[in-house]
Amino acid sequence: MNSPRYVLMKLLPKNLESRLFGNLVHLKIPVLSKWARNLFAKAYRLDMSESALPLSSYANIGELFVRQLAPGKRPLANAEVVSPVDGRESQTGILNGKNPQMIQAKGKTYSLAELIRDEDLAAHFANGRFATIYLAPFNYHRIHSPVAGKLLSASYCPGTLWPVNPWSVERVEGLFCINERITTRIAVDGGGELLLVKVGATNVGRIVVNYAPNWITNVGKLPRKAPRIDYIPRSEYRFERGAELGRFEMGSTVILVADEILASRLPELFQSTLGKAIKMGESLV
Repeated sequence: MNSPRYVLMKLLPKNLESRLFGNLVHLKIPVLSKWARNLFAKAYRLDMSESALPLSSYANIGELFVRQLAPGKRPLANAEVVSPVDGRESQTGILNGKNPQMIQAKGKTYSLAELIRDEDLAAHFANGRFATIYLAPFNYHRIHSPVAGKLLSASYCPGTLWPVNPWSVERVEGLFCINERITTRIAVDGGGELLLVKVGATNVGRIVVNYAPNWITNVGKLPRKAPRIDYIPRSEYRFERGAELGRFEMGSTVILVADEILASRLPELFQSTLGKAIKMGESLV
């Protein structure tokens, strides 16, 4: 039976509410914006000792949420694949068969084809491995490349903006397949491919990617009628491990998908970090 909370969230115009909330947290209202900024930092116990700037330097919650780190706060592990974000790895598994299924929560699965809305590309990642990393509001929310390689393509899938917290993950069927998302496809140096799927969430819901500056979700810039919008770089665009790739403007989830070539070369990929809090730059091997 659906709970009142579930029914309320289902009926709520989540994209509109998130867009309005996004506008609100980016306002620069004298006294009020700074008061809200301080309250947010206190409520979520933000570790400002890691920040490149002191709390007083941020004009509002929006600026604070996408704060940059001070140099040296996220050293890169000596590993081929590192965490792209701060968060907690909640799921991992093998992508069996031509229509690989992924674990959302206990008793709930979804297909890679539904996640990226591309059956042919999903089949390309058969027998690979995936990992899901959840970012809490207190986490650092910039997204970095987990590998060295080059951008092959990207895609935007319009959708709604359910929360992606544990409550929603356990209750909303196909959550990551109905929320809007941007997928980055990377050819990894040394062989293999990796998908980095960035899933939007309630409240602001914006995803920004550095390689396509006009791709900002939930601000009215991206078309929403097509089920999927593709991006192909006009010239070679490389990522180094740990290079900034984009950011979430308010929390969400990252899903990493490695193909069989990469997973075979790194048989312990994503397994040692399952269930653990991890930081950007830490080894996922």
